[in-house]
Amino acid sequence: MIIAKSPKYFCMKFSTIKCNEKAIFALLVLTLFIYVPFDPVSASVIQAGADIQTAINSAEVGDTIVVGPGEANRFEVDRPLTIEGQGGPILSADLQKPAIIVSSDGVTISGFRIKGVGKDTTAKFNYYMQNPAAAAGGSFDEPNSAVVVRGEGISIKNCSIFGAQVAISAKNVQDLVLQNTTMDGCDTGASILQSKKVKVTACHITNCKKYGLEIVRSRDVVLDNNSIVNNTNAGILLKETNDGIIQDNILSTNTFGLSLWNASYNQVRRNHVDHNYYGILVTSSSNYNNITDNLAEDNSRSEIVTGFGIGISLQENSSYNLLIRNTAKGNFNGLELSRGCKFNAVYDNNASDNKHGIRLNENRNNLIFGNNFMRNNINAYENTSLNIWNTTFGNYYNDYTGKDENNDGIGDQPYSLPGPESRSFDQRPLIRPYREAVLNGTSIRDEVKKYAVFGPADDEYPTISKQKGVMVISRKASSLPPKWTDSRAFDASAPPFQKENDF
Repeated sequence: MIIAKSPKYFCMKFSTIKCNEKAIFALLVLTLFIYVPFDPVSASVIQAGADIQTAINSAEVGDTIVVGPGEANRFEVDRPLTIEGQGGPILSADLQKPAIIVSSDGVTISGFRIKGVGKDTTAKFNYYMQNPAAAAGGSFDEPNSAVVVRGEGISIKNCSIFGAQVAISAKNVQDLVLQNTTMDGCDTGASILQSKKVKVTACHITNCKKYGLEIVRSRDVVLDNNSIVNNTNAGILLKETNDGIIQDNILSTNTFGLSLWNASYNQVRRNHVDHNYYGILVTSSSNYNNITDNLAEDNSRSEIVTGFGIGISLQENSSYNLLIRNTAKGNFNGLELSRGCKFNAVYDNNASDNKHGIRLNENRNNLIFGNNFMRNNINAYENTSLNIWNTTFGNYYNDYTGKDENNDGIGDQPYSLPGPESRSFDQRPLIRPYREAVLNGTSIRDEVKKYAVFGPADDEYPTISKQKGVMVISRKASSLPPKWTDSRAFDASAPPFQKENDF
């Protein structure tokens, strides 16, 4: 292992050396370290009392500072260190003064209990009136954060933070790990902005007034095995964030369990969402968001509208996504697509015991096939929409009453989709529940391209018929994607299917 201090560090450490001499000295030390590897065993372990900052100021790169139980003072880490709390030492933030500031790369913090400061607009205003220099520094709009993180390769582990306006604030950070940390009773649990390579795992985030996790304009985010419960707004907000993996989380009793907003290329899988108004909400998000293997059950709340709750919802021009192999049960709407969504595939999902198994409102050219709709008050519902409900096979509806004279597993009569102005039919309804799914993203997208060919205007509805057991689509006008008044421009020469993702 090779450890080397930066030239900047040496300039600060040896302030009596002239600038060019400092640089030469730093280069000599760096060269020496190339030939003499650093022995990790030689790193010091420093026992710190309440004044952790003094221990940090005397520490060398790679040292570990151990803090025992009891009250301790706020501190800033400005060099690569491990700060380890043993016995649950307690830190307290103050107004606009975080309990911990990390301003260096390569820092690990663990084992602290941190009392935050809540939002207090009046106190904040008074603070800046009395501290005009702080206001001039451009931090007036910054929230009261318990922990502030800036840098690369930073880990916050085994901590508990409560009562802060923001528990952990991270901006322009790379390689950040939040692990086994509790954030309770904050306005926002963790706010992560403009960052990449972020992992939040095994954390418990509860009772936040706004967001459990707020992640904005970031990428390569992994949210894994977290419990995010009873947050007033969103448990997880993923806004303008791409290439994320959100998996194996419990999202319960939030307004929105998980909200994707203008996000692309994300994998949302194996999450358990319950008792939210919206379990999983995808808004204005297109291109390879794969929503797979999630369980959305009992998303039903009564504080605003009695019994209202949606299992999984795609809304507001969310297009070119895959909604596959999810289970939605006991919700008002199990699955939902609403307002201008197009070219999505809804495949191999099970929707049962909901008010509506699936409801589509003001959409076109979505492909719904291979799903099982059972014991819902209304299995499938379509309003002011025109979508495709089968390929060479359709969906299973437990209320289908048609016959299968040739015993090929496909009903001889089409299934009519109920709803005002609905003109859609499942031409090949299944007689038995579908259990033969082969998950291949490319093949499913190819099916969307093949069958999603409806024109943009109401007077251009194609004629759909079954001739000799084969579905035939005929239309008068050329196929174009639908355009709604609030749709974004569609560039047919640059289709969004340019990136592969595994399930």
